[in-house]
Amino acid sequence: MGHWSTNERVAAVILISVLAIFVFLFGLILYEPPTGPGFCGAFGPQPCPQMVVLNIVSHTLNSPTNVTLKIINSGSVAVSLIFYEVSNSNGQAYASTNWSGPTLSPNAITPVNILIDGRAFSFQSGYAYNVMVVTRNYQFDFTVQA
Repeated sequence: MGHWSTNERVAAVILISVLAIFVFLFGLILYEPPTGPGFCGAFGPQPCPQMVVLNIVSHTLNSPTNVTLKIINSGSVAVSLIFYEVSNSNGQAYASTNWSGPTLSPNAITPVNILIDGRAFSFQSGYAYNVMVVTRNYQFDFTVQA
């Protein structure tokens, strides 16, 4: 008594593994983090939380101080841009903190005009720049080649 055969040990390991996987998966289904719902739809709250997904479709260099980004909102809710910052590879930056940018509707491509003052740097053809646009709740970073 107290000695298990090899088959009994293998069966015990398999049983414990299956139970651990079941408990883990069941916990994922029931868990809802304090910051918001974990799963959505059939496994979580209805309706699903709205999403904001912004991507650059194209960009145009208009002048050494002006670039236009065409941004698509692939998310499910309209968002308004409230702030942008542009920086170059040397770490020089220009920020527009008092900006009333456009509202981007879901599944729409919207032109976003980005102006800099040209004091710290200016857009030079062939160089890359980081453009950060900010909504009330989200921040998106894009790299554009002038």
